[in-house]
Amino acid sequence: MKNKIIFLAFISSYTFGQQDSILLQEVVVNDPFLKNHYNSQSQIQLTDSIIAKNNATLSNLLQFETPVYFKENGLGMVSSPSFRGTTASQTAVMWNGLNINSSINGQTDFSTINAKSYDGILIKPGGGSIAYGTGAIGGSIHLLDQLNYDNISQHNIDIGYGSFSSYQTNYRFHYAKDNLVTNIGYARFQSDNDYKIDNYLHKNRNGKYYFNTIDANVGFKIKAHELRFLSQFNFGKREFSLTDIYESPTMYENKDYRIMGQWIYNKSRWNSDFKLAYLHESNLYFPNRYVNNTQDLEVNNWIAKYYLKYKISDNQSISGFSENIYSKGNGTNISTSDRNTFGFGVIYNHKISNQLRYEASLRQDLSSVYNVPLIYAVGATYLPLDFYTIRFNFSKNYRVPTFNDLFWETGGNPDLKAENALQFELGNDFKFGEFHLQTNVFYNDIKDMIQWIPSSESSFWKPINQNHVKTYGAEVIGKYTWNQLNFRGVYSYTESINQITKNTLIYIPRHQFHINANYNLKKWNIYSQNRWVDKVYTQTDNNKSIPSYWTSNIGLGYKFNSILRTQLTVNNIFNHAYQSVENRYMPGINYQLSINIKL
Repeated sequence: MKNKIIFLAFISSYTFGQQDSILLQEVVVNDPFLKNHYNSQSQIQLTDSIIAKNNATLSNLLQFETPVYFKENGLGMVSSPSFRGTTASQTAVMWNGLNINSSINGQTDFSTINAKSYDGILIKPGGGSIAYGTGAIGGSIHLLDQLNYDNISQHNIDIGYGSFSSYQTNYRFHYAKDNLVTNIGYARFQSDNDYKIDNYLHKNRNGKYYFNTIDANVGFKIKAHELRFLSQFNFGKREFSLTDIYESPTMYENKDYRIMGQWIYNKSRWNSDFKLAYLHESNLYFPNRYVNNTQDLEVNNWIAKYYLKYKISDNQSISGFSENIYSKGNGTNISTSDRNTFGFGVIYNHKISNQLRYEASLRQDLSSVYNVPLIYAVGATYLPLDFYTIRFNFSKNYRVPTFNDLFWETGGNPDLKAENALQFELGNDFKFGEFHLQTNVFYNDIKDMIQWIPSSESSFWKPINQNHVKTYGAEVIGKYTWNQLNFRGVYSYTESINQITKNTLIYIPRHQFHINANYNLKKWNIYSQNRWVDKVYTQTDNNKSIPSYWTSNIGLGYKFNSILRTQLTVNNIFNHAYQSVENRYMPGINYQLSINIKL
């Protein structure tokens, strides 16, 4: 094992920390909250070059590139994140500034998201409910589309084929002339997904899937005004892998689309951003895909969001914002139900000197269904030395109940309260030339956590505000560049303790370690990705666990010219048998060949 680690080392140029981000290709972060109000919290930005090296799914990209832990129910199956010891529903996923977590279960399935459909991906560990509302307790993940007025026309085509009859296609078209820009994209990845597994089933059965994404974005500038239209349509079908030969072969179909109009105004001391959006999610579940018996769910969301910033002086600004979300859902097990939420807040930023700045903010949400607490955040950054920055942030965050929690016919509880959390974070950033080091320590006290338990009034389960969880830990992220060689390492330590039982939460590893490298030699590129994950408990009494595992990928790329590039990737090169969810095995060694064409 030691020789394997030395051989494979660290990965490619990766950016962290808002103060000293270095991008291979500039990605315009078009969310004003991120640009203006998060100096006291770390940010991790993945560039287009990093995204291009990875397989299609966002789950695969993030688990090798960030401290975020993913619970995967097998390759291509449901994949849910955990930020700093929190749950998947306590992670906010943002699409161009809008929260797209499912209103049905409060989560996002990262196996269904094609990372190559976006120009940039930004990860912000730590609380973010001030800006992004419900779910941003552990952290937030931002999927960003760039509208670049660069007067060029370009086609970008990615085609890939790999083990288990896996195919992926990604096409993106960019056109810009004068004040008009258009981006159009289509992506698809599919697989028979019948890899060998180390149990009596011998192979992954009932595991086929395909997912499609269509994007269409348009921007138009008129002096100090910019109008944008952003849209995305996702649809797919997935069988759910069997853990027992006697299980019924289940299947799932989804259709989701997002449409947003945006008006941006920037002039003198004023910055304004107004969004109108419609988000639709629907799914169809087949308890047995050979039987014509289905269960359906559908939720529609209408959103209006406004942000206004006024620059009081060169060193001070004040911002106000409001957001209204109306949601209506229905389905097989949920009667037609709706909820209306209105939120508003204020943010103050002050740069006292070149060394010291701070920020303070408040937000209050009002809901037609549940009570939401007043939340706040304060943070500061201090630069005592040219190479050293200290960051501090304290915040209160929340997560609202989902449609399942509130309206499920056999157990929904309309009297639920929102989960709330107090969080503290202290960060240190060091920069010595091409060597960057970031350390973060964090503490999270989460109360009124929603938990489904057997009902005393019936045989069904019912959600109540019961759990109280404390999480704490540390993260270390290092990066070094020497000529054409880039190194990076990530280590995270996390404790997540149920304060009632004193047991560790299930599927939260105490330790994670990533070590990666990237080397360019003329037209050649070689890189490796390596990840070690500690054991995780699979039962709330902590009597059963899944052992730790190590997995490594290696890739070799060749650039023929400015138009054509090819890449061969070997995943799990040491053919380790491992699982991140009990009885949900991941594949052994597998291969992928991809071709990229730019015209």
